[in-house]
Amino acid sequence: MKKCKLSIINSVVAGILICAMLAACGAVEKQSSASTRSEPTSGTVPAVSDVTPADTTDGTSQALPPETEVPEVTEPETAEPEVTEPEVTEHETTEPEVDVTEPETSADGPASELPTHIAQTIIDTAAAQLGVKFESGESSPEKGFDASGLVYYCVRAAGIEFPRLVKDQIKAGEKIAYSDLASGDIVYFSAEPGEEASFCGVYAGGGLIVYAPKPGESVKTANITTGYWTSRFVTGIRPSVN
Repeated sequence: MKKCKLSIINSVVAGILICAMLAACGAVEKQSSASTRSEPTSGTVPAVSDVTPADTTDGTSQALPPETEVPEVTEPETAEPEVTEPEVTEHETTEPEVDVTEPETSADGPASELPTHIAQTIIDTAAAQLGVKFESGESSPEKGFDASGLVYYCVRAAGIEFPRLVKDQIKAGEKIAYSDLASGDIVYFSAEPGEEASFCGVYAGGGLIVYAPKPGESVKTANITTGYWTSRFVTGIRPSVN
Protein backbone atom coordinates (compact mmCIF):
# COMPACT_ATOMS: atom_id res chain seq x y z
CA MET A 1 0.00 0.00 0.00
CA LYS A 2 2.78 2.41 0.91
CA LYS A 3 4.53 1.56 -2.36
CA CYS A 4 1.46 2.52 -4.36
CA LYS A 5 1.17 5.94 -2.71
CA LEU A 6 4.84 6.62 -3.38
CA SER A 7 4.41 5.73 -7.04
CA ILE A 8 1.47 8.12 -7.39
CA ILE A 9 3.31 10.95 -5.65
CA ASN A 10 6.37 10.40 -7.85
CA SER A 11 4.19 10.50 -10.99
CA VAL A 12 2.53 13.79 -9.93
CA VAL A 13 5.89 15.42 -9.14
CA ALA A 14 7.29 14.23 -12.46
CA GLY A 15 4.30 15.74 -14.30
CA ILE A 16 4.71 19.04 -12.55
CA LEU A 17 8.41 19.13 -13.45
CA ILE A 18 7.65 18.33 -17.07
CA CYS A 19 5.06 21.14 -17.29
CA ALA A 20 7.46 23.59 -15.71
CA MET A 21 10.16 22.68 -18.19
CA LEU A 22 7.78 22.99 -21.14
CA ALA A 23 6.64 26.42 -19.94
CA ALA A 24 10.22 27.55 -19.57
CA CYS A 25 11.08 26.42 -23.10
CA GLY A 26 8.10 28.27 -24.53
CA ALA A 27 9.07 31.57 -22.87
CA VAL A 28 12.60 31.32 -24.19
CA GLU A 29 11.32 30.65 -27.73
CA LYS A 30 8.95 33.70 -27.62
CA GLN A 31 11.76 35.98 -26.43
CA SER A 32 14.02 34.72 -29.24
CA SER A 33 11.37 35.39 -31.91
CA ALA A 34 10.75 38.92 -30.62
CA SER A 35 14.47 39.67 -30.71
CA THR A 36 14.65 38.40 -34.27
CA ARG A 37 11.88 40.69 -35.45
CA SER A 38 13.18 43.85 -33.75
CA GLU A 39 16.87 43.59 -34.63
CA PRO A 40 17.49 43.58 -38.41
CA THR A 41 20.57 41.93 -39.77
CA SER A 42 23.44 43.81 -41.42
CA GLY A 43 21.50 43.92 -44.73
CA THR A 44 18.79 46.45 -43.58
CA VAL A 45 15.51 46.22 -45.44
CA PRO A 46 13.75 49.60 -45.78
CA ALA A 47 10.36 49.98 -44.17
CA VAL A 48 7.41 48.95 -46.27
CA SER A 49 5.82 52.37 -45.80
CA ASP A 50 8.84 54.08 -47.44
CA VAL A 51 8.91 51.89 -50.53
CA THR A 52 6.22 51.63 -53.16
CA PRO A 53 6.53 48.66 -55.50
CA ALA A 54 6.48 49.47 -59.15
CA ASP A 55 5.66 47.04 -61.91
CA THR A 56 8.45 46.23 -64.30
CA THR A 57 8.12 44.98 -67.80
CA ASP A 58 8.87 41.38 -66.75
CA GLY A 59 6.02 41.28 -64.22
CA THR A 60 8.18 41.63 -61.11
CA SER A 61 7.96 44.48 -58.65
CA GLN A 62 10.78 46.96 -58.27
CA ALA A 63 11.17 49.17 -55.27
CA LEU A 64 11.04 52.88 -55.95
CA PRO A 65 13.18 55.38 -54.07
CA PRO A 66 11.47 57.44 -51.38
CA GLU A 67 9.55 60.51 -52.49
CA THR A 68 11.76 63.44 -53.20
CA GLU A 69 10.54 66.99 -52.84
CA VAL A 70 9.59 68.46 -56.21
CA PRO A 71 10.95 71.97 -56.56
CA GLU A 72 8.25 74.63 -56.93
CA VAL A 73 8.00 75.87 -60.48
CA THR A 74 7.36 79.56 -60.75
CA GLU A 75 5.96 80.76 -64.04
CA PRO A 76 7.85 83.80 -65.28
CA GLU A 77 5.82 86.97 -65.24
CA THR A 78 4.74 88.04 -68.68
CA ALA A 79 4.14 91.72 -69.05
CA GLU A 80 1.21 92.53 -71.32
CA PRO A 81 2.36 94.66 -74.24
CA GLU A 82 1.21 98.22 -73.96
CA VAL A 83 -1.38 98.93 -76.61
CA THR A 84 -1.39 102.45 -77.92
CA GLU A 85 -4.40 103.46 -79.96
CA PRO A 86 -3.39 105.16 -83.18
CA GLU A 87 -4.04 108.85 -83.22
CA VAL A 88 -6.83 109.68 -85.60
CA THR A 89 -6.53 112.96 -87.37
CA GLU A 90 -9.74 114.30 -88.77
CA HIS A 91 -9.39 115.59 -92.26
CA GLU A 92 -10.38 119.16 -92.60
CA THR A 93 -13.36 119.46 -94.88
CA THR A 94 -14.07 122.63 -96.67
CA GLU A 95 -17.61 123.26 -97.75
CA PRO A 96 -17.84 124.40 -101.33
CA GLU A 97 -18.45 128.06 -101.71
CA VAL A 98 -21.81 128.95 -103.11
CA ASP A 99 -21.88 132.03 -105.22
CA VAL A 100 -25.01 133.56 -103.74
CA THR A 101 -25.03 137.27 -103.23
CA GLU A 102 -27.78 138.26 -100.85
CA PRO A 103 -29.24 141.66 -101.69
CA GLU A 104 -29.23 144.32 -99.03
CA THR A 105 -32.27 144.56 -96.81
CA SER A 106 -34.22 147.72 -96.29
CA ALA A 107 -32.99 149.78 -93.32
CA ASP A 108 -36.53 150.95 -92.53
CA GLY A 109 -37.95 147.43 -92.47
CA PRO A 110 -40.64 145.96 -94.76
CA ALA A 111 -43.62 147.99 -95.90
CA SER A 112 -47.17 146.80 -95.25
CA GLU A 113 -48.07 143.88 -97.49
CA LEU A 114 -50.75 144.20 -100.12
CA PRO A 115 -54.26 143.32 -99.00
CA THR A 116 -54.77 139.58 -99.40
CA HIS A 117 -57.47 139.79 -102.07
CA ILE A 118 -55.40 142.18 -104.21
CA ALA A 119 -52.22 140.11 -103.92
CA GLN A 120 -54.15 136.92 -104.74
CA THR A 121 -55.78 138.53 -107.81
CA ILE A 122 -52.37 139.59 -109.17
CA ILE A 123 -50.94 136.09 -108.64
CA ASP A 124 -53.95 134.25 -110.09
CA THR A 125 -53.96 136.48 -113.16
CA ALA A 126 -50.24 135.83 -113.73
CA ALA A 127 -50.67 132.07 -113.30
CA ALA A 128 -53.46 132.06 -115.88
CA GLN A 129 -51.00 133.36 -118.49
CA LEU A 130 -48.55 130.46 -118.19
CA GLY A 131 -47.78 129.19 -121.68
CA VAL A 132 -48.76 132.40 -123.47
CA LYS A 133 -46.04 133.26 -126.00
CA PHE A 134 -43.58 136.09 -125.55
CA GLU A 135 -44.28 139.02 -127.83
CA SER A 136 -42.27 142.21 -127.61
CA GLY A 137 -44.38 145.36 -126.98
CA GLU A 138 -47.58 143.40 -126.21
CA SER A 139 -49.61 143.14 -122.97
CA SER A 140 -52.60 140.86 -123.57
CA PRO A 141 -53.33 137.13 -123.57
CA GLU A 142 -54.57 137.38 -127.16
CA LYS A 143 -51.40 138.93 -128.62
CA GLY A 144 -48.82 137.83 -126.05
CA PHE A 145 -46.65 139.50 -123.45
CA ASP A 146 -43.22 140.94 -122.93
CA ALA A 147 -41.87 141.16 -119.36
CA SER A 148 -43.26 144.57 -118.38
CA GLY A 149 -46.45 143.96 -120.41
CA LEU A 150 -47.30 140.88 -118.27
CA VAL A 151 -46.78 142.82 -115.01
CA TYR A 152 -48.83 145.74 -116.34
CA TYR A 153 -51.71 143.43 -117.25
CA CYS A 154 -51.73 141.55 -113.88
CA VAL A 155 -51.57 144.64 -111.62
CA ARG A 156 -54.30 146.44 -113.53
CA ALA A 157 -56.47 143.30 -113.27
CA ALA A 158 -56.44 143.87 -109.48
CA GLY A 159 -57.79 147.42 -109.94
CA ILE A 160 -54.51 149.29 -109.44
CA GLU A 161 -53.26 151.97 -111.86
CA PHE A 162 -49.79 150.96 -113.02
CA PRO A 163 -47.41 152.21 -115.75
CA ARG A 164 -46.51 150.16 -118.81
CA LEU A 165 -42.74 150.67 -119.04
CA VAL A 166 -40.07 149.31 -116.65
CA LYS A 167 -38.48 152.73 -116.03
CA ASP A 168 -41.85 154.08 -114.87
CA GLN A 169 -42.97 151.01 -112.96
CA ILE A 170 -40.05 151.12 -110.48
CA LYS A 171 -41.31 154.57 -109.40
CA ALA A 172 -44.95 153.51 -109.00
CA GLY A 173 -44.70 151.94 -105.56
CA GLU A 174 -42.59 151.41 -102.47
CA LYS A 175 -39.23 149.70 -102.99
CA ILE A 176 -38.90 146.36 -101.23
CA ALA A 177 -35.65 144.54 -100.31
CA TYR A 178 -35.14 140.96 -101.47
CA SER A 179 -35.57 139.54 -97.95
CA ASP A 180 -38.88 141.41 -97.48
CA LEU A 181 -40.64 140.29 -100.66
CA ALA A 182 -44.26 139.18 -100.24
CA SER A 183 -46.82 137.59 -102.54
CA GLY A 184 -48.15 140.06 -105.16
CA ASP A 185 -45.00 142.21 -105.23
CA ILE A 186 -43.26 142.97 -108.53
CA VAL A 187 -39.55 142.11 -108.83
CA TYR A 188 -37.01 143.72 -111.17
CA PHE A 189 -33.73 142.35 -112.49
CA SER A 190 -30.87 143.50 -114.68
CA ALA A 191 -29.42 141.63 -117.64
CA GLU A 192 -25.99 141.72 -115.95
CA PRO A 193 -25.04 142.27 -112.28
CA GLY A 194 -24.84 145.96 -111.36
CA GLU A 195 -26.80 147.25 -114.34
CA GLU A 196 -30.19 149.00 -114.41
CA ALA A 197 -33.43 147.01 -114.30
CA SER A 198 -34.42 145.62 -117.70
CA PHE A 199 -37.04 142.91 -117.01
CA CYS A 200 -39.48 141.94 -114.26
CA GLY A 201 -42.01 139.40 -112.99
CA VAL A 202 -44.79 138.80 -110.47
CA TYR A 203 -43.60 137.38 -107.13
CA ALA A 204 -45.83 134.40 -106.22
CA GLY A 205 -44.15 133.57 -102.88
CA GLY A 206 -41.79 130.76 -101.88
CA GLY A 207 -38.99 132.14 -104.07
CA LEU A 208 -40.98 131.81 -107.33
CA ILE A 209 -41.88 134.41 -109.95
CA VAL A 210 -44.10 134.29 -113.04
CA TYR A 211 -42.56 136.17 -115.97
CA ALA A 212 -42.26 136.43 -119.75
CA PRO A 213 -38.59 135.64 -120.46
CA LYS A 214 -37.60 136.38 -124.06
CA PRO A 215 -38.50 135.88 -127.72
CA GLY A 216 -39.13 132.26 -128.64
CA GLU A 217 -40.30 131.33 -125.14
CA SER A 218 -43.59 131.54 -123.25
CA VAL A 219 -44.71 132.82 -119.85
CA LYS A 220 -43.26 130.52 -117.15
CA THR A 221 -42.05 130.35 -113.55
CA ALA A 222 -38.51 130.70 -112.18
CA ASN A 223 -36.83 130.10 -108.81
CA ILE A 224 -35.08 133.34 -107.88
CA THR A 225 -33.21 131.95 -104.84
CA THR A 226 -30.17 130.90 -106.91
CA GLY A 227 -27.00 132.93 -107.32
CA TYR A 228 -27.89 133.92 -110.86
CA TRP A 229 -31.05 135.72 -109.77
CA THR A 230 -29.83 137.18 -106.49
CA SER A 231 -26.81 138.71 -108.21
CA ARG A 232 -29.09 140.43 -110.76
CA PHE A 233 -31.81 141.51 -108.35
CA VAL A 234 -32.37 145.29 -108.50
CA THR A 235 -35.43 145.93 -106.34
CA GLY A 236 -38.91 144.85 -105.46
CA ILE A 237 -41.92 147.13 -105.91
CA ARG A 238 -45.13 146.99 -103.87
CA PRO A 239 -47.76 148.74 -106.02
CA SER A 240 -49.51 151.63 -104.31
CA VAL A 241 -53.15 150.85 -103.62
CA ASN A 242 -55.41 153.92 -104.36
